[in-house]
Amino acid sequence: MLENIAQITTELLDGRDIAEQVLAVSEEREFAEVVPEYLRSGYRLLMAGDANAAIALWQEIYHRYPSAEICGHISRAHCYQMFFQNHYRTPADRTPHIREMRSWAERALTLNPNSSIGHAMLSFAIGQEALIVSSQRKILAEASEIRHHAEQAVLIDNNWVGHFALGIWHRELAGINPALRAIARFFVQKLPRASYAKSIEHFQQVLKQYPENNFIYAEMAYTYERMGDMRQACAMYKRCITMPLFKHPVAEQMTRIAVERMGKKCRKATAAS
Repeated sequence: MLENIAQITTELLDGRDIAEQVLAVSEEREFAEVVPEYLRSGYRLLMAGDANAAIALWQEIYHRYPSAEICGHISRAHCYQMFFQNHYRTPADRTPHIREMRSWAERALTLNPNSSIGHAMLSFAIGQEALIVSSQRKILAEASEIRHHAEQAVLIDNNWVGHFALGIWHRELAGINPALRAIARFFVQKLPRASYAKSIEHFQQVLKQYPENNFIYAEMAYTYERMGDMRQACAMYKRCITMPLFKHPVAEQMTRIAVERMGKKCRKATAAS
């Protein structure tokens, strides 16, 4: 398996004609972000929904040329695998993916403490760990570390995944039960401040970099729903489902989740108005 993948990589990197043929076939599904040449074949595998092959390919590269960058992208591939295998619905299924995400993100930061993608993915992994237990106490306990790594990613290079993580962070913390917040003050030296307005602000920062990112509109819809503003929530949801899919490995899955989460609610809200 690894030998075959390594051979494909060599052909893609060294054989211009072959690379051009692959690009011609997959042009419409090319990943939206700027991707270094040595990572492109892996991202093409991800765009085709094959995270296992991408991970195997990048691990082969990592063993030959260890770097924080490759570790961060392996972490992202494990995140995408969670969606490709439809494991995001069940905590028990998500746990192994999140464990790998965290492991590779931590490895990235060991190699380079200033790795933007390492900080972004570690923030996201810890946040996912907190969310899968459905415990507001767990979210509060991990809140400062999640925010720290996401903010580091943003400070280093304005990483959009850092903004994405901060958008979710503000939404989840802003929705914490007030009674639990009061109790938390006895145990947390300084309770992190969070707001729905900041959640929207961070998602808007993502859109400044990638205005074609349709599933960020879904995240904004979830935030407006939490705020009780269904008119805005449904407006954002409509933009998510009517725009072309973002050129991202899990845009299709994220859009499907939006339909499941908001479709019926928005139809009901529209009928009521």
